[in-house]
Amino acid sequence: MPASAEPYIYADNAATTPLSPAALQAMMPLLTSTFGNPSGIHRVAREAADALADARARIATCLGAGAPNDIFFTSGGSESDTWVLHGAVQRFRDQFGAGARVRVVTSAIEHHAILHGCDEHERVGVEITHLPVDTEGFVAPADLRRALRDASAADHAAGVDAPPAALVSIMLANNEVGAVQDIAQLAAIAHEFDVPFHTDAVQAVGHIPVDARTLGVDALSLSGHKFHGPRGIGALYLRPGFSIPPLITGGAQERGLRAGTENLAGAAGMATALAEACADLEPRAAHVAALRDAFIQGILDACENVQLTGPAPSERRLPSIASFVCRDCDSELLVMLLDRAGVAAAAGSACATGSTEPSHVITALGIADPAWAHGSVRFSLADDVSAADVDLLLERVPACIRRARLISSMR
Repeated sequence: MPASAEPYIYADNAATTPLSPAALQAMMPLLTSTFGNPSGIHRVAREAADALADARARIATCLGAGAPNDIFFTSGGSESDTWVLHGAVQRFRDQFGAGARVRVVTSAIEHHAILHGCDEHERVGVEITHLPVDTEGFVAPADLRRALRDASAADHAAGVDAPPAALVSIMLANNEVGAVQDIAQLAAIAHEFDVPFHTDAVQAVGHIPVDARTLGVDALSLSGHKFHGPRGIGALYLRPGFSIPPLITGGAQERGLRAGTENLAGAAGMATALAEACADLEPRAAHVAALRDAFIQGILDACENVQLTGPAPSERRLPSIASFVCRDCDSELLVMLLDRAGVAAAAGSACATGSTEPSHVITALGIADPAWAHGSVRFSLADDVSAADVDLLLERVPACIRRARLISSMR
């Protein structure tokens, strides 16, 4: 299938987004003239410190944080997730003793930054509970309450006086199928048992309204490059009164909790991109969601043996994500054919690229038949997607699915 002469459509925005011109403009002075180290006390350093404080304040405002000091800069979402996971486990041991039984509760469809971190902790004795999800990707609040209640009862029977878990970590929005969890309800359940709650909001921030205090979470992760900010910069929100030990030590940066000279330009670019995204978030999300719905319906009408994955189009699905499984269609082959036809898409989540196993998210949804499970594909639409873009997608995608099936049947 030759490459199309028509415009190339980038439909992999859940993997990364292009840097906004405004973010780039905000970054340039901090890469050139305002180059100081914010930890210093001379004029150049003070200018840098002021710029960092401004970025922190703007991000706090966008996230509904109580104060700028609730925001800690990191290198990205994976570091933020890793920090809160390791920090919560260490915090629990510091409070209840090195020999205390430590548990972490998470879901079966988390990002690998959480799942692989849980694997590491499990190897050294931390008990990990992976809550199941339903066929649309949602965690049942009753399952969380049951897991914490059962753990609490086991501790009580053993004479242990401690919360039943060191942390509950459940993502706000899934990066593969777009399911948006009821985090406020889940966090409230965790707090009934005095357990802190973290949400990985990397895929949600900048795309749907995210207010940390309304959600009631103790910690929240985000990453700049998911909403047209630069790569290599993220943040962790920590609720006032909730503190965790540092993951990276060595200096007094980030109020002694995250050592390393700050990525000043990255912080300014992320803050600018987030403020830009939040300024017109609702109409932009509605625009993208309407075209997502048209794309989903068009694919289901045009293609046999294709199923939507995740929730039905609604407010409980990220506006930009359309994800499917295609029977008897190898997803890696399909993505390569789409690329040749002028469409960038993903075979499941970007962080799973290179794996020959079905996506852990698809498996968790109960799609076990290999004929279906190996055919997962995700399209994540741009903020400025147009009806003409959707028309082109509906020309190219069905043809690529048919060709992928034909090639697969000949192997």
